[in-house]
Amino acid sequence: MVPTLAQIYVPMIATLGASAVAVVGSFYVGRGMRSQEWKLSLVRERLLERQRLYARFIAEADRNLLLLLSGKEAHVDNVMPVLALYAEISLLSTEAVLQGAKRVCDLAISANGQEPDPQSDHYGVRSAFVEAARSELAALETDALLFR
Repeated sequence: MVPTLAQIYVPMIATLGASAVAVVGSFYVGRGMRSQEWKLSLVRERLLERQRLYARFIAEADRNLLLLLSGKEAHVDNVMPVLALYAEISLLSTEAVLQGAKRVCDLAISANGQEPDPQSDHYGVRSAFVEAARSELAALETDALLFR
């Protein structure tokens, strides 16, 4: 018995159609996965950038205080690295972190001023900034997990 053209072409067309649907579906799924990986990579980079920035800011604020405690002359130039990092923080951070950083800068400026405030609480101000920064970083990590 000789197969008819319909018996030959119908299965072949069905197979080619199914293959085409699979290729298109695979393309869009792969594209979506790459897009998702790219977004996660951006969030990871932002997290690391902020962690480094906040660590440098804290280190500079502590260095400024140690300079003053070691007897070095109080001068506004001592505060410039802290203020430069504050400028970066103001571009990237949430309002809570920005307010904490502002208090750290205010304390550093007053400590290097003509009459430093003996009642200033460097540790308390620093701790408030660290807590705000940790909360912000935890929120960013949560957002990154929601992308998955």
